[in-house]
Amino acid sequence: MSLLLTLKSLYAMNGVIAVLLYLPQITRAWSDRNHALSLSLLTFGGWCIGSGITALYAWLAVKDQIFTAISLGNMAGSGTVFLIAACNRLASRKESSPC
Repeated sequence: MSLLLTLKSLYAMNGVIAVLLYLPQITRAWSDRNHALSLSLLTFGGWCIGSGITALYAWLAVKDQIFTAISLGNMAGSGTVFLIAACNRLASRKESSPC
């Protein structure tokens, strides 16, 4: 096995694990409104945008399906956390509104 193939395989495994590591964060944010309120929208939004740009680069410039899929998985994970936190903040503002 060549060094490049070994690195690509390790990258793919690492990417799958990284995407799966979003699941506990998503579950916790979904089930615990207070936890979701403490999440950084800037951080998760930035990761989502960065992963989207990386996916475009992987697809258009590198033309690597694995790289593209992993980047899209990261975008989906960070985007899901971002959306849950944003929705919980909006709901929290409506509940605390004096109207």
